[in-house]
Amino acid sequence: MLYEKKGRYIVEFQDIPKARQHHIEIDVDERRMNNKEVELGFDEDRALKEAKRCLSCRRCLGCALCWAECKPEAIVFDMQDEVFDLEADSVIVSPGVERAVDRVDRKYGLGRELNVITDLQLERMLSDSGPSAGLIIRPLDGDIPSRMAFVQSYASSTAPRMHKAAVIFGVNEAILVKRKLPHAQVTFFAEGLDAVLEEAGATQQSLNGAKVVESPVKGVEGNADGSIQVAFGAGDETAAFDLVVLLTQPQVPRELKDLGKSLGLTLSYASFFVGDGAGVITTEKDAVALAAEV
Repeated sequence: MLYEKKGRYIVEFQDIPKARQHHIEIDVDERRMNNKEVELGFDEDRALKEAKRCLSCRRCLGCALCWAECKPEAIVFDMQDEVFDLEADSVIVSPGVERAVDRVDRKYGLGRELNVITDLQLERMLSDSGPSAGLIIRPLDGDIPSRMAFVQSYASSTAPRMHKAAVIFGVNEAILVKRKLPHAQVTFFAEGLDAVLEEAGATQQSLNGAKVVESPVKGVEGNADGSIQVAFGAGDETAAFDLVVLLTQPQVPRELKDLGKSLGLTLSYASFFVGDGAGVITTEKDAVALAAEV
């Protein structure tokens, strides 16, 4: 069925009820002289009806259903981009950070083994507002891991400050994992970890009993039961884990590199990790500086 709104023909989906469901509330008489909760939320029937109102993940077909259903009319399809010319005496560029997974060597199994994830994926998993509501689970089967490994997935010759940022990020995640799963066995594979922790004013005790292996990982392979076999050390040492988390290297986003070129700046992938603690990094342009990682 179609209907017209402001000259547009809108597809009306019959599986989306029009009426919004409202929370169940206790009667007025029951509220008197007490501190009882007034709104009781949804019962099963209302929850199902409200969920069916969701537009789901249909690809945008240009049907303008979102525009038709948006009561404040916040969606404007004909809005045009505007370009402003601003004059400034100085500019500080805040680079932000990206962790490009395309730089991760295939030997670490990312994209090949479901139970190999990145530190950013674990960050979302640890968040109470994340996809698993703060529950740490294996992507393969949803089981809670009892053996986890954090693996440095970049070369040890990388920029020292970048290495420090990547390792400390992983250490903080390992601490959170031990708090959520106190009985889980956590192993940390990273080079120069003691030096990084010392510079950061921390010790291995902060890892809450996680095992530390100062050795690069040669590669990972999936086992038939979904566990991940990690090869490391100078010999043929291996260990099996339920979940492997790859430490990725933060780097300057591609957009900033393009901006640097347009401004005549020379930016490396770790430019924002070479500051002296002053908060900004000078560049070839006297009026342009980078916000530093401090």
